[in-house]
Amino acid sequence: MPDIRLDFTRKSAPLKKLHGVNNGPVTAGSLVDVTPAYREAGIPLARLHDTNWPNPGEVDIHTIFPDFGKDPEDPASYHFSKTDQYLASIVATGAKIVYRLGESIEHTSKKYYVHPPADYAKWARICIGIIRHYNEGWADGFHHDIRYWEIWNEPDNPDGQVMWSGTDEQYYELYRVASTAIKQHDPSLKVGGQAATMVNHPFTRGFIAYCRQHAVPLDFFTWHTYADDPEKVAANARLVRQWLEEAGYMDMECHLNEWGYLHFDSEEAAKLLWRPEGAAHRKRVFERQKNEEGAAFSAALFALLQDCPVHQANYYDAQPHSMFCGLFDMYGNPQKMYDVFAKFNELCQYDYRIEANIKDGLQGVYALGVSGKNGDSAIWVSNFRGESREYELAWTPAANQRFTHCEWAVLDRERRFDSPEYHDLQSGDRKLSVYLPKYAVLLAKLHAV
Repeated sequence: MPDIRLDFTRKSAPLKKLHGVNNGPVTAGSLVDVTPAYREAGIPLARLHDTNWPNPGEVDIHTIFPDFGKDPEDPASYHFSKTDQYLASIVATGAKIVYRLGESIEHTSKKYYVHPPADYAKWARICIGIIRHYNEGWADGFHHDIRYWEIWNEPDNPDGQVMWSGTDEQYYELYRVASTAIKQHDPSLKVGGQAATMVNHPFTRGFIAYCRQHAVPLDFFTWHTYADDPEKVAANARLVRQWLEEAGYMDMECHLNEWGYLHFDSEEAAKLLWRPEGAAHRKRVFERQKNEEGAAFSAALFALLQDCPVHQANYYDAQPHSMFCGLFDMYGNPQKMYDVFAKFNELCQYDYRIEANIKDGLQGVYALGVSGKNGDSAIWVSNFRGESREYELAWTPAANQRFTHCEWAVLDRERRFDSPEYHDLQSGDRKLSVYLPKYAVLLAKLHAV
């Protein structure tokens, strides 16, 4: 039996475009701009959080409305200019926006902005002022048609109150006040939260129960997972769906809006990550996120999440200065992780998803198949944790479907999809054998008559 078998007679809906990201294409005062790369990768959705971190000058509430004592109804109370330019850079790529209403993370010993607002109702009015500016043209604004509005980020983060200094109940109440006000202002908008940190059980279940009990608007639920195994992410997706359905939210839109590859060599190494003596380990952890290891993880996750209850996803982080994760280096050069996003976007252009089956017992290998109305097809394989060896791919063509040749390329330690190979296919050829080392990604295109 082949390692991977595709059946082109079994078609389903197109792939879910799960290659959204956090943040936009410019940084360093717009000196670094990767707009062409965003366009090439067809980034579908950009979530705004930790924008230009660690020194955010836009998006966060305090950067737009710096004096909480002022009047939210007065346009002069807002400083929109920097955020205007930043959002324009995202809109220019063709990506849609998820706007996180709140503050960026604060790892400093003193916390400045991640506290519960002094007046929840007034804070909600400020949020509506931001919505009016970017959707309704208010205060010399725009008509960006931003549909998704997320209230705060990771209020359950257990790491020293880096995101929320209040209690669970204070966040629940802030969410209630803000979401209700936003929906009253414009019922067509989608309001969501709670941007759960690694799916924190007590806080998250409490939030879901609170929203249900008090009939609080909740149009989409957001959650995060950083892991070294794609199956852990999938397990969290199923767990979140289970909790929502148990609360009666049967058709809730679910967003995995922070995710990334995070692998530590040991528990002790993980403890050293942010210590002064942990610099060498920190470099290793963050560089492997961007290289073939992180790329194979992402390729595997794009395949695995197609069958998981995830409607949108946003990788953290794509802005071209990010130390943590990242599609680019600080100079704007695309990394191997970016290559996977760009190639996955090519798969999303096909009309159908094709059934792909992995041989029983084969662990750490993930696959996708896609096909177009003209018969052209493609195969996507991630050898994330499988053996380094020759893998056999076989397929069953649809009626009257015949492939003339196959063009395939691999990303691994030495390659970046940059050395394609071509193989002519005879009428009876229905398989392909390719050597895939561990941490490799294959994209094979089958060209039809």
